[in-house]
Amino acid sequence: MLRFPSNFILFELSVALGLGLLVGAERERRKGEGPLRRSAGLRTFAMVSLCGFVAQSLGSSMLLGIALLVVGALAFASYQQSRSHDPGLTSEMALVLTFLLGALAADNAALAAVMGVLQTALLAERERLHSFVRQAMTPQELEDLIVFLALGLIVLPLAPDRFMGPYESVNWHRLTQFVMMVMTIGALGHVFKRLLGNRAGLAWAGFLGGFASSTATVANMAKWAQSQPQQLSMAVAGALLSTVSTFIQLGLLVGITLPGLLAQMLLPLILGGGTALAFAGWKLRTSPQLPSDSANVAMQGHAFELKTCLLLALAVLAVTVMTAGLSHAWGTPGIWLSAGLAGLIDAHATVATMNGLLEQSQISQNQAHACIWLAVTTNSVSKAVMAVMVGGKSFAMQFLPGLFTAITAVWVGLGLLQHLN
Repeated sequence: MLRFPSNFILFELSVALGLGLLVGAERERRKGEGPLRRSAGLRTFAMVSLCGFVAQSLGSSMLLGIALLVVGALAFASYQQSRSHDPGLTSEMALVLTFLLGALAADNAALAAVMGVLQTALLAERERLHSFVRQAMTPQELEDLIVFLALGLIVLPLAPDRFMGPYESVNWHRLTQFVMMVMTIGALGHVFKRLLGNRAGLAWAGFLGGFASSTATVANMAKWAQSQPQQLSMAVAGALLSTVSTFIQLGLLVGITLPGLLAQMLLPLILGGGTALAFAGWKLRTSPQLPSDSANVAMQGHAFELKTCLLLALAVLAVTVMTAGLSHAWGTPGIWLSAGLAGLIDAHATVATMNGLLEQSQISQNQAHACIWLAVTTNSVSKAVMAVMVGGKSFAMQFLPGLFTAITAVWVGLGLLQHLN
């Protein structure tokens, strides 16, 4: 009696055939003509995918291994024929991968389809990918990308996701996630900087640099004001815009790690960031246009500052242990003291610390909320000291009013929330 395959088997078979045809169609366009044409094209890739599907469907691991060896041998023979005029291994590796995807389609058709589309996209966008890596991406950005991928693909999976260490306060997995978030935000700022170019000069450099480190950006702007006194107002605007980015980054980090606090923090964030933005806009209107060469120097740099991120990780680690220790010794007053000290280093480090303490039920949401704003306030003191020490009196006199007004607006917002509640 003749038996027909089930609809489910027909679907898996269709996926295997479809991804073979898809990859084969792309390779057929690259195959060329004449004696130098490549060996594998539309039909070859389709049959190789079906070969993998049949080998997997028969349920014999030995047959699957033998078939894979045969496909690998054919790919090697193809490479031996074409390596004199095309030393690349792309088509040969695509042939082997297509066989494996055909085999995968027998067990997981959806995953095989997604990977087949991704493979075809990588093959089809060869010129654009090569151009992007060689021309659009700078060597520094490529190094930053490698570091980020190493952190996400190697360090993060290996970091233990449990609390350990002194006072059971350190979670290496959460710490790595926090640092990656800071890197991502800094990289996004760098991308926007590359896209926008030099039109806004120091203003964009200040705003986007604040996502990496607002305190460091204030110091850079103060140094610029010292070396280029005619650009004092523009440097002050850049420093104030770095404070705006501090509020934005704080909101993003809280929204990701402590979403329950975001509603409480929204009004102070808007008032503080809006006030700093208003002062920055005023300075921008009164400042002369920055020369393009100077703006270009200010806009250069890494996608994110690795040194800053590592220092931030150490700061978060130190603050977390210190907070747990002070909380264990002194209770709530110890948590307040550690939050204030942490803010002198970095305001965002407290967010990760409060997240860990909330997960262990060592503090309440209201206490975490107040501690974060205390850290932001003491961080403003660090910025003020940096402005005075690096930028001198002229820079400080223009920068400090905007900074302190923004922090005052934050506490006014907190007072309004307290009154409404």
